[in-house]
Amino acid sequence: MSGAGARDTTLRAMREDWDQRARENAEYYIHTGSKQWDEREFFRSGEINVANEIMTDMASICGGNRSPLDLDALEIGCGVGRMTKMMARIFRHVTAVDVSAEMIQRAKTNLSGLDNVNVVLGDGATLSALKDASYDFAFSFIVFQHIPTVEVVASYCREVYRVLRPGALFKFQLQGVQWNRDRPPDTWHGISFSEDDSRRLCQETGFIFERSDGVGSNFYWLWFRKPD
Repeated sequence: MSGAGARDTTLRAMREDWDQRARENAEYYIHTGSKQWDEREFFRSGEINVANEIMTDMASICGGNRSPLDLDALEIGCGVGRMTKMMARIFRHVTAVDVSAEMIQRAKTNLSGLDNVNVVLGDGATLSALKDASYDFAFSFIVFQHIPTVEVVASYCREVYRVLRPGALFKFQLQGVQWNRDRPPDTWHGISFSEDDSRRLCQETGFIFERSDGVGSNFYWLWFRKPD
């Protein structure tokens, strides 16, 4: 199969599998902490993640004397809006993207009362609906760990580079455990990244490698900065 054909097959599997997971039990597959989430607790878990993974980096996200209320944020892999709700309380505007039409439909319902959120159905590898240099911060959590190929992750990174403003931060989490060397990755057990893999990804997509945390773990975080 050609490179383009293989990528199309991967993206189709991502869409179909996440649509099926959304129909089966969206909240569980988004956050496996509970098989039957109470709605309030589900969104509370998103608030906690935002507090731990975004608020702690606010100085780095904002830079200088800017307020987050003056910044436009991008969330890749929004699911049903678990973290988006809280992000919308922090940033001027949030664009939330997901590959699954089923997830997007639920997100639109959950976020319908927020006038500073735009929910976008993506193709799983690009941000073609978004304009160049239009975001001040990009974020993704428990999303890239499910992507089965380096090529799709790299495509997202190139697209994030395109849509970020100069000097903006992209913080995202990958799968760092190298278990999948013994079995092919799929749309649940995604491709693993080592520190060398991540530095190569950063260089090839144009970013500055700012730092990493959790190398070798399930929660391998990367901070990529777009040059000024």
